[in-house]
Amino acid sequence: MKRKNKNPLIKKILKTLPVFVGITVIVYLGLFIKDVEIPTVLPVEQVSVIGTLNFLDRSKIESAIKSSISGGYFTVDLNSIREKLLQQPWLKNVSLRRQWPASLDVIVTEQRPVAYWNHDGYINDAGEVFKPEKIDKQLNLPKMNGPEGHHSNVWKFMNVLYQEMALLEFEVVRLDLDERRSWQMVVSEYRNIEARDSEGMVNFIDVKLGRFETEKRLQRFVRILPSLVVGHGSASNVLTNKNIKVIDMRYPNGFAVQHHDLQGAEA
Repeated sequence: MKRKNKNPLIKKILKTLPVFVGITVIVYLGLFIKDVEIPTVLPVEQVSVIGTLNFLDRSKIESAIKSSISGGYFTVDLNSIREKLLQQPWLKNVSLRRQWPASLDVIVTEQRPVAYWNHDGYINDAGEVFKPEKIDKQLNLPKMNGPEGHHSNVWKFMNVLYQEMALLEFEVVRLDLDERRSWQMVVSEYRNIEARDSEGMVNFIDVKLGRFETEKRLQRFVRILPSLVVGHGSASNVLTNKNIKVIDMRYPNGFAVQHHDLQGAEA
């Protein structure tokens, strides 16, 4: 009877022995890789930068990544590489993943500028400011200016203006918020062939909205703008006389118009 009891026990030990040995091998292998792996043991041989790039050089990003790799396939510090890449203002988001047996995929999302911010930055499509080392002044973007830290307010108001002006086939090419929190914008007809005069120039007009009752003044401006346009909605869509310089909406119930070559007139 005692021998019969021992046989099942021995069988159980023999069944579990391979599992125990396998686990032990894996643990020691992991410790070995952690302790001895160097770039020459399972090195990262290929780096692929994935994503659309309009402003950054893909090859330069790949070179920066390769110079940041200090370990092998298993020990390369992905978080460190990601943080280093995100120091580049043009990169909005970065993620990395290993690809067996010796590759590293780097998925990048580039910033999408939708407006200039002051003289040294851009605003992206999420309303966030980023400041690259060089600013390309040739991009077809509206200009937004304001005190530091107030870009969100300017961005939100620009969205309101964009919707209002689009209904009138106009666009805001510049929006300013000064230190006194007073608003001023520059508008023009849409930048297309029909919006240009005989000399190929686009007409611009400054609009002063002031500090108080901004929304109310904006709505009044939206109502009076069509009356200042000749042939609105046609190929001859140009501002009256092509010489309106400023419309001042800071009056309680009216506005004032200043021309390039005439004295201002109130209405």
